[in-house]
Amino acid sequence: MNLAYVQATGGGDDKPKLPGSLHINRRLDAWLRFHGEGAVTITPGKVELGQGILTALSQIAADELDVSLSRVRVQSASTPGSPNEAVTSGSLSVQESGMALRHACADARAIFLSVIAQKTGVAAESIRVVDGEFIGPDGPIGSYWSLADEKLLDCEASPDAKPKAPADRRVAGTPAPRIDLPDKVFGRARFVHDLRLPGMLHARVVRPPARKARLTALRDGPLPGKAIVARDGSFLAVLAAWEHDAEAAATRVAARAEWDAQDTLPDENALATWLREAPGEHAIIAERADPAPEATKHVQAVFSRPFVSHASIGTSCAVACWRGETLEIWQTTITNERLTP
Repeated sequence: MNLAYVQATGGGDDKPKLPGSLHINRRLDAWLRFHGEGAVTITPGKVELGQGILTALSQIAADELDVSLSRVRVQSASTPGSPNEAVTSGSLSVQESGMALRHACADARAIFLSVIAQKTGVAAESIRVVDGEFIGPDGPIGSYWSLADEKLLDCEASPDAKPKAPADRRVAGTPAPRIDLPDKVFGRARFVHDLRLPGMLHARVVRPPARKARLTALRDGPLPGKAIVARDGSFLAVLAAWEHDAEAAATRVAARAEWDAQDTLPDENALATWLREAPGEHAIIAERADPAPEATKHVQAVFSRPFVSHASIGTSCAVACWRGETLEIWQTTITNERLTP
């Protein structure tokens, strides 16, 4: 199991257990905040890769808070502005982030109800929440929005919060418009690749012919678009004002580079053996305490599958920008697509 995932979902400490990645991201204001104009922003640490998770997480929040889905906003995951939920992978987003967000929203709902009950003298169990409005026996007595500025979520989540029973959910699990699709359909800036900053240079890395390779020589020559070469030891790249010039320059530089390369990959005809002998992670899927009955027939077989790359469909990309003495970075990986730094 991915170590980052294990660390982000807790374990190994003496704190009361909280669901999913809420365990190590315990502050409620790290997950959601209310706005006076009648909206709530959720800030999960998962990113939208086209699987619709931000829509699903919005539905979970709307259900637990008793607000309409149209009031829920989602802030893009970012290093300084989101809880640490490790990676977006393994179909775990709804399971782990959804579980954490559901509990956080249920806790937030209970806190706001408790405060409005104290302010009005109406028992919390007598208050209904209808699209963010608190309704007492005699009518409206407040709302999330009226208490938005009181910093009620400036605290840790409680393990005693009780999310709704599945039968009481009205939004999660029902059809809803995907919130990530309009930008993609209409070609709006949605991915790191779409960023264009003033004076930005485009770069292309010139890759060696093998993993273990040393750059021994590089011949000079003209490059398109006044591209420049960046070299640091055996790392080689080109930079240009236009992307197509950077690509063309990288092709020319690659033809002029000389490498001392050693093949470090295993024999492709013996990959199954190499994989069995390589270090790996082991986990018990199922275990039975009772002894197995005596077998009357033994069947033995060995199955293997090719070693294939679990890699990004699109090209990897990163943008860096100096702002004073701070380097701001936007990046993509196999499991992340971030537009917000």
